[in-house]
Amino acid sequence: MGSSSRRPTLADVAAKAGTSTAVVSYVVNNGPRAVAPATRERVEKAIEELGYRRNPIAGALSAGRSNLVGLIVPDTANGFFGELSRCFEAEGRKRGFLTMLGNTGYDGEISAHYISGFSDLRARGIFTMSVAQGDEIPADVPFVFIHSVPEGVTAPSVRFDDHAGAKLAVEHLIGHGFTDILCLAGTHAGDPASLRVQGWEQAMAEAGLPTEGRVYRSSFDRVQVEADVREILEGGDWPEAIFATTDEQALAVLRAAAAVGARIPEDLALVGFDGIREALLGRVRLTTVRVPMERLAERAFDMLEEIGAASQADGDAPGPQGAHLVFAGELVVGETCGCPIAEAAAS
Repeated sequence: MGSSSRRPTLADVAAKAGTSTAVVSYVVNNGPRAVAPATRERVEKAIEELGYRRNPIAGALSAGRSNLVGLIVPDTANGFFGELSRCFEAEGRKRGFLTMLGNTGYDGEISAHYISGFSDLRARGIFTMSVAQGDEIPADVPFVFIHSVPEGVTAPSVRFDDHAGAKLAVEHLIGHGFTDILCLAGTHAGDPASLRVQGWEQAMAEAGLPTEGRVYRSSFDRVQVEADVREILEGGDWPEAIFATTDEQALAVLRAAAAVGARIPEDLALVGFDGIREALLGRVRLTTVRVPMERLAERAFDMLEEIGAASQADGDAPGPQGAHLVFAGELVVGETCGCPIAEAAAS
């Protein structure tokens, strides 16, 4: 091999062992044909001396399948998507899958790019937490929506009950006697947090409280949210409470409030949604709706395997449509909603 730094190939091993690349492939893949013991020994010795490493993706592509799964998320810099991605990677490892990750920045074109790329690699399946439309769903790869589902899409999904969780959180604030509750939402009505806005609206309507003009739209980026909320608070017209549709936004509210001297919860009560580690274990613990991320990842992989099994049994690809699982969240009382500290510590 001389001083070349290139990776040794199957052909290199075959040349050194004095056999064909097909025979080397049979040894590396343990089949499909048997190899004579003496020949196998020569091939294994050549592999060791050359430092050859099997390319699992190439092998999978030649076999028409792979142990790869694609995971498409908006932004792993966001605490929620980062934690949920780790849950999927961990669950995939337990099942022998290698997870490929794609960040889209909420861009539909980037999402379509990853869907196409993962499909070309013949991934075992694709999970998406990001923007995708029905006409982007590949016909030959099992596809599962996570966290949110576009309207009119029938592909299987596993998600949280955002509407009910938001309603629960806002009802908790109303129970404290707050009547002016601002909803801190995403930039547009169709984003993944829109069901949480609807939950806020229902809780307010059932309590006879006004909602018009009380939805404030900002980014899901913590830096931008902090700047936006600080501008509101510097105007001096503070709401009694804020329901933030994500913990990332709620944590930004904490920083903005500190910057303008607003005390939480004395001057401004606050509830978030997601239950990320920083919200639950930070210096100031948020009252938030904690969602079961590990359980969602587990059932998403179950669904993927069920789709694969069904398609093999029927001779079709990729398996059943319209299967939807929804997981409820749990209200975790912290220090930001107005509950006594003792109650928050006991929760």
